[in-house]
Amino acid sequence: MLTRRLIEHTKDVARFAPVRPAVKAGLRAAIATILPVLVASAFHLAGAIWLSVGGFNTSFADKGGSYRSRASSMGAVALACSLSIFVGGLAGAHPALAIPVALVWVSSCSFAGVYGPTAGFVGNIAATAFVISLALPAASLLEGLERVGFTLVGALWAMLLSLVLWPIRPYRPSRLAVARCFHALSDFVGEVGRLSTGAETAAWQGLIQGHHGRIRETLEAARGTLAATRRGRQESGRGERLLVLLQIADATFETGVALADVLESLAHGSGVRPAREEVARALAAFSQSLQELARVVETEGPVRRLPSLDWSAEALREALARAETAEGADTMRVVDRAQALHAARLLAQLREFAGIASETASSLSDDRPSSLGRTLLGIDLSERKRPWLEPLRENLSRDSVVLRHALRVGVTTAIAVWLTARLQQSHGYWVTITVLTIMMPYTGPTFLKGLQRVVGTMVGGILAALVAAWLHDPHAIMLLVFFTVAISVAVISVNYGLYTVFLTITFVLLAEVGTGDWSLARVRILNTLIGGALALAGSWLLWERPEKELFPEQLAAALRADGEYFQRVFAAWLGEPKGPEPVLGEARRKMGLATINAEASFQRLLSEPRRRTEPLEPLMTLLAYTRRFAAAVIAFSSTQHERVTERARASLERFARTTEQVLEDLAGAVAQGRAPGALPDFGGLLGADVPSSGGGEALAVDEPLLRAQLERVVRQLTVLHGAASRRATVGGSHSETPRGPDGGYQ
Repeated sequence: MLTRRLIEHTKDVARFAPVRPAVKAGLRAAIATILPVLVASAFHLAGAIWLSVGGFNTSFADKGGSYRSRASSMGAVALACSLSIFVGGLAGAHPALAIPVALVWVSSCSFAGVYGPTAGFVGNIAATAFVISLALPAASLLEGLERVGFTLVGALWAMLLSLVLWPIRPYRPSRLAVARCFHALSDFVGEVGRLSTGAETAAWQGLIQGHHGRIRETLEAARGTLAATRRGRQESGRGERLLVLLQIADATFETGVALADVLESLAHGSGVRPAREEVARALAAFSQSLQELARVVETEGPVRRLPSLDWSAEALREALARAETAEGADTMRVVDRAQALHAARLLAQLREFAGIASETASSLSDDRPSSLGRTLLGIDLSERKRPWLEPLRENLSRDSVVLRHALRVGVTTAIAVWLTARLQQSHGYWVTITVLTIMMPYTGPTFLKGLQRVVGTMVGGILAALVAAWLHDPHAIMLLVFFTVAISVAVISVNYGLYTVFLTITFVLLAEVGTGDWSLARVRILNTLIGGALALAGSWLLWERPEKELFPEQLAAALRADGEYFQRVFAAWLGEPKGPEPVLGEARRKMGLATINAEASFQRLLSEPRRRTEPLEPLMTLLAYTRRFAAAVIAFSSTQHERVTERARASLERFARTTEQVLEDLAGAVAQGRAPGALPDFGGLLGADVPSSGGGEALAVDEPLLRAQLERVVRQLTVLHGAASRRATVGGSHSETPRGPDGGYQ
């Protein structure tokens, strides 16, 4: 067991992300970092390190995206670092103040994460600048102000380089983000087409796991990029058209999920093989159309060639008609024919979406207002402003992950400051920087990042020592450092350990050039080991909530989001008031994001460096079928069913209420580690307990598609219930939800 876990962690440390190195960002960061150092050396300025810190940190904050968001994040880093350097320099001059100020300042910087990932990133960078300045005390108030000036000059240089001298197009990030949505949809649709000819259940499950979460994340990333681009900018036709394209991508995803669910039901249907083959051909053509559409969206300027749309649903309807004529209607089951016709309707809908998207994309270079956008836009994609204090109030509780993390980082950093001062450790801020960069809100990622940091530092330290042994020319070293900075920033998204290797070489060589001490590689390695040990100890000992406690809560939230979406879909179908049209779309988004959060929590659970006692199979099944249940409900929502009789309606209303109660019970069972209540008789709820002359018969014969879809919902729910029951049984819990007097859910 221990050997296998060690092998798993080793693979994680060495795993490269499937992304390209950010070469341009690396070169920009190198110019922003090294040029100020050269200028300071040429003019014999004492503030070279602060010019470099301001340039590197501000350039590092340029994560791409809209012009406005880039400028905002870089400006925030510049101001936060300047203030942190000023406070750290003054506090460092008074040893009695250094530790309590470090505790308060670093905790506050880490708590900035309540305002989102960007604010958390800015806070972490500011905390890093603070500990550097704390370790190099300012001799006077004037020197502290000089540090601020040098830092701001370096930051302004980095901003000038990134935002002015390095040309950008304001809408290009949004174009690329929307294009990535269509590329992801193309991959998904192409895979659905390949599986539609008769794949097994495992293959369809792989499709759901491999594509649904990734597409939702891509859509949300594009949504955020586009909202940031448009914020504060006078509305243009280009921005409106991009909004329309994003809406179409989201609607295409929903329809594609519904179509995949239908095709899985038809995988082994009798007499529908020609229909499945026709669907496969249509989806292959649609996948190609989506790829061409993505290229059109990426193109700046007039479009030379529009996507090909030489496919439709008519061929599928004709194939069904031929099959019925050749083999007779009795060969094809009624339910299979109904589902095949529904697949044809979904294909027609996808063809309509493709036509509108093609027309919209072809006019992206036209900046005049789009009447098409005003007509189609049904979802508000702008960011909703929240009261400024609301995130703070929400996270001032003992269960807040952000608050626990902020206090944990603050206390551990304060201990690191005390320890390095007590040991009089050379370059002691390398210890505190290691603590700040390794510690994350969750134990699993902290352990992985710690391993990568330690291994990367050891490799980088050895390489730096080898370089220092034979290269002592400062000019040659600065040239080498330019390339190590560029490479480190370029590869950080590829592998954090690789980034640490080149970052270590950079700072060791810079420190050696500045001090004349050519043996700092050993110090860097030792300080990193001390910082890594402190970070891991702080993560495990200070207010830790292991992922085995957090994952059930995330999974329960995903199940409740499924229940909310189911309730809204069913209420809309039964004709109940459903509020504004965007509400259903928002519920679907919430469901997708909640499932993504649960999957991320499960991955963190796997990466935690502790022995797992709970079997993984029930958890994996719960995760997988949470998505499959969502897909079944999306398929139901895509259907325009005829209205059923009043008796059938009463049965369906009870079915809906019971399904909601079962989902809520499952969520509670997962969160509390107990067994769920016994599953109700859904067969009776769907009409088996209704006389044949009443609603049950009408439901079974007149609406075969409706019954098939509801039975599919029940199948996913049954698997979820079984997995929750197995999990509780293994854990030794057998309590059940209280039942009503009639044996059903209360």
